[in-house]
Parts: sequence; structure tokens; C-alpha cells
Amino acid sequence: MPFGHRPTFNRNICTKVLLAEGRESPFTEHCRNFEKSYRTEVQRLKDEVQEMHRDLTKHHSLINTDTMDEILERSLLIDEQIASQYSALQMWDVTFQRVTNEQEIYEAQLHDLLQLKQENSYLTTIARQIGPYILSIAKVKERLEPRFQKPENDCMDTVVKICEDSAMTTEQNSCNEKSCLAGYDRDSDTDNSLILPPSEMLLKSSDFCWQRKQINI
Repeated sequence: MPFGHRPTFNRNICTKVLLAEGRESPFTEHCRNFEKSYRTEVQRLKDEVQEMHRDLTKHHSLINTDTMDEILERSLLIDEQIASQYSALQMWDVTFQRVTNEQEIYEAQLHDLLQLKQENSYLTTIARQIGPYILSIAKVKERLEPRFQKPENDCMDTVVKICEDSAMTTEQNSCNEKSCLAGYDRDSDTDNSLILPPSEMLLKSSDFCWQRKQINI
């Protein structure tokens, strides 16, 4: 926004109201000095110049040159003071722009907060609605887990039992074979050529079964 073209609403009235409130602040002091140092002084110079112009045109009277020089000096001094205050007025304008930008950002953040509040309320409602269902499913799963685990334990017990039975059967067969061999050795008076050891009996039996299959074929 260009300097000096900022829109105002009844600036003079607002300034008078601000000064009438009596509250002291840097801005109030600035407004008071502005009214005294510039507006009042410029109005005084304007009145004096108009009076000199009237005397010159209507009365055709001579004008004191010293008075004219004094008016020029005061006018130049006001120009210098205005130039020195230009940076201060620019500072106020920059501050105004900064506050305006911050206000726009803050208003946008308020809008975002309202939207986030609505989203959070929606999520809270959904969480409260599905909460009981999740708890119910968890309880059902806790009751069903022992049933799912029981067959696995039974299978393990069955496998262990089969292994134990197989080991006992193998051990018993080994003992029987040893007993037969011992009996075979003790019967020395018997014709050993007619008595086959158990292992050879198994082989002979297997050969006999194989030959019968060949004949049947």
C-alpha cells in the first residue's frame, strides 16, 4: 500500500477521540505532536500568507520584507521536520502492514483450528462406536484360543507315544532274537544243519514268498 494513501475513516474525529481519552502511549504522543508541530503551524503560516496577499492586492500596501523572510524560514523548517518524520511514518506503515499480515495469518489459523476440531470430534465418535466391538472380539478370541491349541497338544502326545511304542517293540524284538540264538547254541546234540537261525529263517521266508509270486504270475 503506497505511503500516504492508506484508507482512513474519519481520521480527524478518531484522533480527537484518542487524545480526549487521556491514555498515554507512544502513538498518543505521536498524534499530539503531529497536531501541534505540523497541522497548527501550517495553518498559522497559511493565515499569515493570505493576509499578506490581501494587503498586497486590495490595499496596495507595502509588505515588510523581514516578515516575508520569516515566513519562508518557518516554511523551510516545517519541510525539514516533515522530512525527518518521514522515516518514522514509514515505520508506522510497516508496523501496520506487519500487524495486518499477522491478523490474516491468525484468522486462517483459527479457520484451520475449527476444521481440525470437527475432524477430531468425528474421529472420537468413530472410536467410541467401534470400541465395544473390538473388546467383544478380543474376549471371543480369548475364549477360543485354548480350543485351537488343544488339538496341537494331542497330536504331539500321539507322536511321542508312537515313538515310545516303536522303541519298546524294537527292543523286545532284539531281546527275542538274542534268546533264540542262545537256545540254538545250547542244543549242541541236535542236528544244527536242520535248524536255521532266526535271521536266515526270515530270509528263507522272503525267498519263498517271492517264488510263489513268480509262480502265480
